[in-house]
Amino acid sequence: MNFKILIISFLIFLSSPLVLAKDFKFLKQPINKVEITGNRNIPDGKLKGLLLTKQNSWYNTWGIFGRRRISKTNLIIDSRQIKRQYGREGFLFAEVIYNTDYFAQDSSEVIANFIVEEGKKVIVDSLDVVGGIPELNKSLRKITDKVKINRAVNHDVVMATGFRIRDYYADNGYPVTKITSEYIFSDDSSRVVARYDIAESCYVHNGDITIVREGKPKTDDRVLLREVLVKSDNPYNRNLNYESQQRLYSTGLLKYVALRRADTLRYNQEVGRTYTDYRLVINERKANFINIRTGVERDPDFNAVFTTSLSWGNRSLWGTGRKLILNLSNSLRLYRPGEQDASDPEGLSLAELVKFSELDVEPVKNSIGLNYIEPWFLNHRLPLSISVLYEPKNKNPIIKKFYDGLVGETSVARELNRFTNMRFSVRVEFVDIHGIKDTEARDYRTLGDNTIRRRLSFYGQRDTRDNILVPQRGSYSYVSVDYVGHYLGGDFSYIRGEFYWSRFQASLGENMIASRFRIGALRELGEDFADQDRSSPDDRFTLGGANTVRGFGENSMGLLWDEGDEIDSTNALYHQPKGGRLLLLANLELRRPLFWRFGGAAFVDVGNVFYHIDDFKLSRIETTAGLGFHFFTPIGPIRLDGAVRVKKKFDLGDSGYHLTILYAF
Repeated sequence: MNFKILIISFLIFLSSPLVLAKDFKFLKQPINKVEITGNRNIPDGKLKGLLLTKQNSWYNTWGIFGRRRISKTNLIIDSRQIKRQYGREGFLFAEVIYNTDYFAQDSSEVIANFIVEEGKKVIVDSLDVVGGIPELNKSLRKITDKVKINRAVNHDVVMATGFRIRDYYADNGYPVTKITSEYIFSDDSSRVVARYDIAESCYVHNGDITIVREGKPKTDDRVLLREVLVKSDNPYNRNLNYESQQRLYSTGLLKYVALRRADTLRYNQEVGRTYTDYRLVINERKANFINIRTGVERDPDFNAVFTTSLSWGNRSLWGTGRKLILNLSNSLRLYRPGEQDASDPEGLSLAELVKFSELDVEPVKNSIGLNYIEPWFLNHRLPLSISVLYEPKNKNPIIKKFYDGLVGETSVARELNRFTNMRFSVRVEFVDIHGIKDTEARDYRTLGDNTIRRRLSFYGQRDTRDNILVPQRGSYSYVSVDYVGHYLGGDFSYIRGEFYWSRFQASLGENMIASRFRIGALRELGEDFADQDRSSPDDRFTLGGANTVRGFGENSMGLLWDEGDEIDSTNALYHQPKGGRLLLLANLELRRPLFWRFGGAAFVDVGNVFYHIDDFKLSRIETTAGLGFHFFTPIGPIRLDGAVRVKKKFDLGDSGYHLTILYAF
C-alpha cells in the first residue's frame, strides 16, 4: 500500500508544469528573441549570422520546420564564436557572456541575450621571428605576409601563420619544430608586436618503412611502396607523407591507409644523421568481385527490355596491382504477342509487365566487354587502360536489321599533382550491318544511328574546388581536343576543341560569387562530303537550358532542322537543334544562404552557338538574367531558377523556369 502511494505521489510531482519548466528545466523553452548588447563596432546582423542560437521566424512559429529551442551547449559555442569574431577584427580583450534568466510575457518562451565587452582595438605594429634556421627564415615572408602591419590584428590569421611556419619547417626536414606565438603589447595596449619563437630541434632523414597489414596480404609490398613518395635517406617532408597516402588510396586496392611517423627519433653515429622510421598501416579490399544485375527497364530504342548483366573483376592480378574486368550483358525486348514493330507508341502498362509470362521476348542487345588496366606503364606512373567492347547480332530498330559492333579504346593518363591530370586516348569503331552491300553501308549506318567515329583525344583538367556538390572556393577548368576521322577513317571527319573555366570565391560574409567561361570550336576536315555530313548534331555544340543559358529551352539555341532541310527519311531530326561549330558562354552568379536549408541566387547568363564559325556576330549573343531558389540536400541542392531574356536596349523578352538538381556549374 505504501508503495502505491509513493508511485502516485511521484507521478503527481512530475506532472507539475512549474517543476518541469522552471525547477528541473526538463523542457527547453522556444526562443522568442536573440539580443546582442554592448557591441558598438560590429553590427548585430554580422554577429547573429554566426550563431547557432536563432529566434523563431514565422515558418518555425507555425510549426512548418519545428520550433527552435534554447540549448546551453549552443549558447556556450555562440559566446565563443562572437569572441572569436572580435578577435578577427582586432579586439583581443573582448569578453562575451550569455544570459537567459528572463522570459517573454507569458513565460513560455525564453529571450537569449549575449552581453559583449569589446575592450580596446589593437593594431599590429610589427612582426618578429626569433630563432629557427636563417636560410629557412628568408622564405618566411610569403607565409607571414597575411599578418598585415598597421592594421587591426586578426587573431585567427596570427595563429594560422604559426601553424604554416611549423608546416614549412616540417616540409624541410624539421618534423618536431615547436612554434610559440605571442603578443608583445605597447604601454597602452593599443599596438602589438606579433612574435613567433621557433625551436627547430634537429634535421631529420627518412628511415625504414614497415608495412603493417590488417588482414590477409593480397598485393606485393613493392607494388604498394612504389606509390610512396617518402624514400629512405631523403630529408623528411611532411607534404610528401600526405601525398603518399593520397596516391595509395587512388590505386583502388585499399580500404584504409595510414603512413605514420615513429614517435621517437633514432641517431645513427656511423653516418651522423637522425632518422625517423615509418609504419604503413593498410587494410586491403578483396581482390575478386562479382556484380549481377537483372530487371525490366525502359530503353530508348525498344521501350521495355529485360536486361541481365554480369561483371567479374580482379583488382590486383597475381598481386601486381593490375586490374582486369569482364562484363557480359544481354537484353530481351518485351512486347505483346503478334506485335512485330520494334517500337510501341503506347508502351507497356504496369499490369502487362506484371503478366511477364504472357509477353513475347526477342533478343535485341548483347555485349561482351573486357577492360585491362596497367597502373605503371613503362615503369612510370602512367595508368594504361585497354578496353574492348563486342556487340554481336544486335538489332537496330530504325532500319530493322541486325549488326555486329566492335569498339576498342586505349588511354594513358598522367597525374601531375593532386589537382591536375591529363589523358590521351585512341578510339576505333567498326560496324557490320547484316545483309547489305558495301556501297550502301554508310547510308544505312547514318539512317540507323550506327555511325562510326574514330578519334584521337586529349583532355587536361585542374580541380581545386573544396566541394564538388556545393563549392565555396577554388576553381575548375579543362581543355579538350578531339581529332576525328580524316586519316583515321570512319563516317565523320573534324577537329574539335573546347576550353572551360569556372571559379568560386567568398565575398562579403556568406555571399559566394561563381563565374564561368566556356568556348568551343569545330572544323570539318577533308572534302569527301558536304560539311553537314562530316559532323553530326551530336558532335557539334548546343546551348540553352538549366545548366547553360537559363530562360531558353534545353539545347534550343541556334538553328533547328526545318522543313526545307534534307533530313533522314524518318524526319527524326525535325525541329531538333542542328548544333553549332562555335560556342561562347559566360555566367556570373551570386549565391547565399537564406534560412534553414534554403538559399538564393541572382545570375546573368550570356552566350550562343553559331552553325558556322563565320556566322559569329556580337549582336547575336543572347543575354538572360534571373533569380534562383535552392533547397540543400545531402546529395546537393535542388534549385528552381527563373530567367528572362534581355533584348536590345535592355527590354525584357520571354522568360523560362528550370527545376533541377545541383548547381548550373
